[in-house]
Amino acid sequence: MFQNTKNLNKFFKYHFFFFFLFIGYFTSYLIFGSFTLFYIDRLDNEIVWNHILGNFYRGEYGAVEIFLNGETKIYWLRRLFHPFSLLYVFNTEFAYWFLDIFSKIVSYLSFYILAKKFTKNYFIISLSACLFASMNVYSVYGILIAAFPYFVYLILFKVNLNLKHYLITVLAALNSEIVHSPYFFIFLVIFLISFNSITKRKLKNLFFISVVFYLFVLISNSNILYAFIFDGPFHREEIEKVVQDFNFKKAISNLFYLHFLWREQFFTYGLAQDIPYIFYTILFLPLVFFSKNKEIIKLVLICLLLWILYHSLLIHYDLFITRFWNPGYYFIFSIFIYSCIFLFVLKAYKKLIPLSICLMLLFQINSNFVPFAKKYVKPFKVENFRNYYTFDDYYLRKSYSKIKNIVGDEKVISLWNVDPMVAVMNGIYTLDGEHNLYPLAYKKKFYKIIKNELESNSEFRDYYLKWGHRVYAFVSDPENVKIDFLEAKRQGANFVISKYLVENINLKKITEIKGVETLYLYKII
Repeated sequence: MFQNTKNLNKFFKYHFFFFFLFIGYFTSYLIFGSFTLFYIDRLDNEIVWNHILGNFYRGEYGAVEIFLNGETKIYWLRRLFHPFSLLYVFNTEFAYWFLDIFSKIVSYLSFYILAKKFTKNYFIISLSACLFASMNVYSVYGILIAAFPYFVYLILFKVNLNLKHYLITVLAALNSEIVHSPYFFIFLVIFLISFNSITKRKLKNLFFISVVFYLFVLISNSNILYAFIFDGPFHREEIEKVVQDFNFKKAISNLFYLHFLWREQFFTYGLAQDIPYIFYTILFLPLVFFSKNKEIIKLVLICLLLWILYHSLLIHYDLFITRFWNPGYYFIFSIFIYSCIFLFVLKAYKKLIPLSICLMLLFQINSNFVPFAKKYVKPFKVENFRNYYTFDDYYLRKSYSKIKNIVGDEKVISLWNVDPMVAVMNGIYTLDGEHNLYPLAYKKKFYKIIKNELESNSEFRDYYLKWGHRVYAFVSDPENVKIDFLEAKRQGANFVISKYLVENINLKKITEIKGVETLYLYKII
């Protein structure tokens, strides 16, 4: 007993903030009885795709046919070959949160290992590692960003690499997405330059680590590579990029999360999401240049230069490759750069520690800002509150189970703003849905259903024709629905899900499902 207490005290001495990693989860559960995400985009696409993968792994080999009228193929889903995706065999929500917690632990440990090389103040080391883990909300993409500080540690400080280091590299690569991987090598080089560490030995280590990493990234993402080489044409070939003139003020404000200053509406979802970053920008970024640490100043200047080049070149020109790969995927690495700045500023200005703890806690709980305001804060409070940022409240399993009992294996479409991926998550076959890889021919085919709606709404028209990831039954005016329901029936849909009553000679109301949100089910006749 005494030994256990002694070990626990020793652990807290070096990892004081480790258990702070879980404050966000406890806060969400205390307020809402469930863990809360900040990103609906996770719930309406990424998580559903992983759910389909889980069904496929369980032996439902036609699982992918449930959405987009069966026009996609299973190997067009990202993460098909990622080992961690196998966890979705058990339960989708369990798998998501398990990997999220695992990613935060890996983030903490990898940054902790690196930070020990820059300071021996374990309080600051642990706080900085906790901040990095708190900022890492990208667990759905794998563990590349979580493990990246460890690779910086290997390249900067290890002379001889051994089997353990390569095995960790293989594990990270097998659970990383190819779209993020180009920046693996780039940022490692940036750190070598910034910290004046370019030697033959380190370049050799960089070469071998990179070769192993990219080899296994290619293996784990080979399904996507195969699709691009042998399948298609895909809808992405007609994505039309909006070419913009370079705007220095906009580029800098976006980088430092100050774009809220230029928004027409101040209190927005985006502002709530950015609040911790705004405080970070105000507190830490200016102090970098007063820290007298040449290495971190050089790192910031190099990253700032690359950011400006990105905005001035890649945004200004419509390059064909950007239809299939977004150069902006570098953004997941930005939290690592911010955490490095945080570490070095705290080294120089220890009086900031109390504010730094508050900042870390803000990153932990900011996913609760919007639902908390909608539930409790009078100016933002909504009637019939529903926490869209939780699995239960987003997917409405009780309501959709009633729909599933009626429609069986027949197909449906969902009128905007009903998310068709909710139907998919509940085992209902759909014509509509969202994916970043599906046939161009199906985009044009589905267009026939929504043509009249798009012609009367330029915003929806541009959204669908120039981007097209979301194949939705867009509706501009619920009192004048222009969806071609007979065309939807010709393409295989027999039912329509709506949040509002629809008067149409081709629709017959089947049932009204009451809950926090009322849904109407129609049969196409």
